[in-house]
Amino acid sequence: MRDVTPKILNDFYHYSLKYGKVSQKDQSLQPLSVRSVRSCKSILYAAFNDAMIKGIVSVNPVRDTKVTNKKNSDFSEEMLFLTEDEIRKMLCFLDRNYPFLKAIAFVGVYYGLRREEILGLKWNAINYENRELTIRHTVTGNRTIYAEDKTKTKSGHRVLNLFPTAEMCFRKLKQEQEENRSFFGNTYRDTKGYVFTHEDGHPYRPDYISRKFSQAMKEFKRPEITMHKLRYTCASLLIDKGWDVKKVQYWLGDSDAATVMNIYAQYMRHKSNVAENDLTEMTNCVADLFE
Repeated sequence: MRDVTPKILNDFYHYSLKYGKVSQKDQSLQPLSVRSVRSCKSILYAAFNDAMIKGIVSVNPVRDTKVTNKKNSDFSEEMLFLTEDEIRKMLCFLDRNYPFLKAIAFVGVYYGLRREEILGLKWNAINYENRELTIRHTVTGNRTIYAEDKTKTKSGHRVLNLFPTAEMCFRKLKQEQEENRSFFGNTYRDTKGYVFTHEDGHPYRPDYISRKFSQAMKEFKRPEITMHKLRYTCASLLIDKGWDVKKVQYWLGDSDAATVMNIYAQYMRHKSNVAENDLTEMTNCVADLFE
């Protein structure tokens, strides 16, 4: 640790920005995002500060380093908030053209679940009597599917309200799945009780769902809508209904309240920019002064 210099760290940042991660597809070295490299720098900064307190090092070499390439504004993620009318149009389009994605998008929009959490949903997570939906499983991986009896973070394990429309959605899915099970008979492949599967029962790969959803949104003429950005819409809907930050944070399963605060701030800026009708109504009483 004493041998680490600012130059060594700057070289590490530079290398990471070019070859910092390994592609899962072909094992090639690819660039690590600026956000990720800056996160590494923050962790190193905290570690060296702790080492200074313990007397292991006399200076913090991270203090004199800089992750260059882009400004914060260049890589900050653009939030996307769909209106209730846009949500309906999107779900109607999926119903007509990609019916297997309709319920997945519904859960993404109104529960704000991550892709891995949606695909990890099992029927035993749905309690119709107590009107509860428990999030405790995830499905990850691309070529190989990894099913885990845990969520991304500890806060990801949560019990959510099973509201009436969601119950209707799940009951319809169950009916369709039982019809498929009957049709495929002994060749039906679902052995773990997943809610979302192919018609023959085998589980969806996360990358397959993302790819198909992106394809659908391109045809819908809204290519900027991604599976992950449905979470932002969910947060915006809850904020608009008056939910406080901690309640939204629990619903989304975010361990960091700062993430929800960022969504809240961006949503309020977005809302202020589209409230033209509100401002028109507010100023009607004085409009005649400018005629």
